[in-house]
Amino acid sequence: MANNNFYFGYNRNPKKRAKALSNPGGKKGGFDMDVESFNPGEFRKGIHCELHKLGAANINEASEEQKEKATESVIKNLKDVPAYYSYYEHYETTTRNMDRKPSFKTFLKELEGHSMKEIGEKFTEDKMKEIKLKESIRKEVRNKINELFKTK
Repeated sequence: MANNNFYFGYNRNPKKRAKALSNPGGKKGGFDMDVESFNPGEFRKGIHCELHKLGAANINEASEEQKEKATESVIKNLKDVPAYYSYYEHYETTTRNMDRKPSFKTFLKELEGHSMKEIGEKFTEDKMKEIKLKESIRKEVRNKINELFKTK
């Protein structure tokens, strides 16, 4: 299978795989199209995180059931947010010593407005104020002084 590296040798249930393309020379069949669209590093991070939540120390010690549950939850989370586990890592680091932690869902909603956008689009939650440079301030002062001298 083309994406065995995603599963670390673990194959998903064939009923849950989409066999859209045939794997030339492969014995198993097609590619798992659910997984092909994900970032491999993000998928690996998700597998480690979900297996840790299920109580497995590492991938080699995890049972087949744990691997299947972890894989399905990783696919579900990455379909919703492509960088889910990177954001989760950032959330855990940021809220480490906080007394009142916001929920992870609210943390994700705060991050929504800070993603990359097209050139013409504006940010809805822009905390930066427009800053005037010294040159523009000097130009405005000179214009005011010139206006005062011209009127006298």
